[in-house]
Amino acid sequence: MVIDPTVRRALEDIVGPENISTDPAILDTYAFQWCGELKNIMSGREPSRFLDRPEAVVLPSNTEEVQAIIRVCRRFKLKFKAHSTGLGPWAAPSGPGVILMDLRRMNRIIKIDEKNMYAIIEPYVTGAQLQAEAMKRGLNCHMPGAGPNVSVLASSTSLGGIGFTSVYTGYSSRNLLAVEWVLPSGEVLRLGSLSTDAGWFSGDGPGPSLRGIMRGYIGAMGGLGVFTKCAVKLYPWPSSARWEIEGVSPNYEFRVPDWWRLYIINYQDWESCENALYRIAEAEVGVVVMREGGAPSLALIFSHSVEKMAELLVSGDLSEMVGKYIVVLIAANSQREFDYQTKVMEEIIRKTGGEDLVSAGKFKPPSVSYAEAIRNMLGQHAFIATSSFQSTFGMTDTIRAALNVARAAEKIKLKYIGKRVIADDGGEASWSSFIEHGHFMHLETPTVYDVTNPESCRGMVDFMKECYERNLEDNLGMPYFVVGDEEHERWGPKCSNYHVWLRKIKEAFDPDDISDSGWYISPKKVSGV
Repeated sequence: MVIDPTVRRALEDIVGPENISTDPAILDTYAFQWCGELKNIMSGREPSRFLDRPEAVVLPSNTEEVQAIIRVCRRFKLKFKAHSTGLGPWAAPSGPGVILMDLRRMNRIIKIDEKNMYAIIEPYVTGAQLQAEAMKRGLNCHMPGAGPNVSVLASSTSLGGIGFTSVYTGYSSRNLLAVEWVLPSGEVLRLGSLSTDAGWFSGDGPGPSLRGIMRGYIGAMGGLGVFTKCAVKLYPWPSSARWEIEGVSPNYEFRVPDWWRLYIINYQDWESCENALYRIAEAEVGVVVMREGGAPSLALIFSHSVEKMAELLVSGDLSEMVGKYIVVLIAANSQREFDYQTKVMEEIIRKTGGEDLVSAGKFKPPSVSYAEAIRNMLGQHAFIATSSFQSTFGMTDTIRAALNVARAAEKIKLKYIGKRVIADDGGEASWSSFIEHGHFMHLETPTVYDVTNPESCRGMVDFMKECYERNLEDNLGMPYFVVGDEEHERWGPKCSNYHVWLRKIKEAFDPDDISDSGWYISPKKVSGV
């Protein structure tokens, strides 16, 4: 589809001719997405990373230009899709006929309020950008699992956002305060304290909160308008703001600050692992607490190159280890606090029969891993082996519920490892993270596959489908990414018919389906679904 010249002129009048493109080479860069091959297979296409091209890409610079672009789309009956840093298929149009708004020109940290510990940001502010500025002030921000390269606003308003530091920084939607939201009608809605010109400090009130309508648990993924500004919580940083790094990528050396200690605790059975997790949660220690799978998972997250990964897998005792691992990073404010937290951890390890691989000298994480745990970079290493991975299952519930899923995932994963279509991680590579020092835990099962091998891609899709069927049949919890009409219609009847209410929200805010709903839900029930 070639964009109508009248539409192009209308958009040029808003952003200027230099800030709009219909060049196929440019459009393809937005269509090329991580896990695009999986989405294409699920849609009955060939396993290509290229999804649908947008009809045009426009770069607004402020809220008023976003409003004007939406009004043009309404006038010419085109869909629009907001895009910031863009990671994953939901960052691309879900089909043809979509004008993509790339918000990269809206990239300012508007304000950091040190006293009240929050920041006001625009869509293209990345986690790395915000964290660097916050640390200069003795503060830190929550970093979502997608890593420091992604938009803080997008994670907070439109997606999930669990991360390694969720034990003390919560997750993205929990950190969201006031919001500026351009509705599919083109109107601006300001939520929370901003609605009464009282500032950005609260996401709620006066009156009923609309944050649940705006994003729910996972978010609308671009299906309910455009978020142009938001405020997010910041947290005290228990360390020096000065980070000392030496060396050349990827072999950096990080000077580990005083009062930091990393534990990698090995358990031989699920019961002991679960007991330890409950005890750590109740003791409220650590700034990072997560459960990892077997030795291949440790090699993956603590390596910085394919060569380092291979070295970790074939050297020392790690290559022979099979177990359930808990990773804990302590970062204290003082020697006294550090002594207390380390004594607590040592007592928990003793009582639960665990073994700390670091203090036993069996595994020495690279020094930069300490910094990367805080920056949420360890998960990015999953791209090293084959340039891709994807998660199955995915749920947030009690510790026990999460580990029940881990047990189920292990059996299914071993089946597909046997077929040689996914990487052999021993079947144990499910990742879990605490939320706010409670019994609340997020779990998903990251799995590495070969993006250059169509058989591996199709095997990964089959593995994902079987995991989701197990979720449904055994009531193990709702997968993390349920998107589109068909999936919501499958899951809704199992979960209090939430899909009926989700569709009512879409119909109320966007009855004409102008805001691309392919990753969310359409306003009207689709025939045959």
